[in-house]
Amino acid sequence: MGFLWRFCNRDTLQCSHCPPGWTEHASRCFILSHEPKQWENARIECLDYGGDLAMVWNKEDQALLTNMTFQYVQQNPSEDFHSAWIGLQDMVQEGTFYWVNGDTIKWNVIYWMDQEPNNAMDNWDLKGQDCVAIVPPTRIGAEDWLNNWDDSVCEDRRHYICETTALILG
Repeated sequence: MGFLWRFCNRDTLQCSHCPPGWTEHASRCFILSHEPKQWENARIECLDYGGDLAMVWNKEDQALLTNMTFQYVQQNPSEDFHSAWIGLQDMVQEGTFYWVNGDTIKWNVIYWMDQEPNNAMDNWDLKGQDCVAIVPPTRIGAEDWLNNWDDSVCEDRRHYICETTALILG
């Protein structure tokens, strides 16, 4: 029973499909971190929540995650927010991107920014860019506003989006 309480407001006894502060979408719950971390540490944090880094299965998922980053920037204008990690990487083989569940990108669900992925390497650090983040658009609904995936160095600190399965209330 204690597990269920994390989905409830203890003052009102109102329960939801997602823990407080999480956004429900398509039987999944999402949260955008307030603290930047390296990709691997962000993933560990999401796993500790009982989920993983967020995955994009369709245009609606991409719109939700993009909106979350956009809203965060609007609500925190003084914060230096570059982007938010999602559960996509090409660490195993350069140019072959995998979601954290082991699936590859679907040909009809690809949202790269122009000129990305580019695996750009700094002269001082030859690690390359193997982890993917969503860069918030300057305006919602602008042309190509959903094309905002950017490959980045996994050791960079970024905000991140976790997802977990929504609780099915019977």
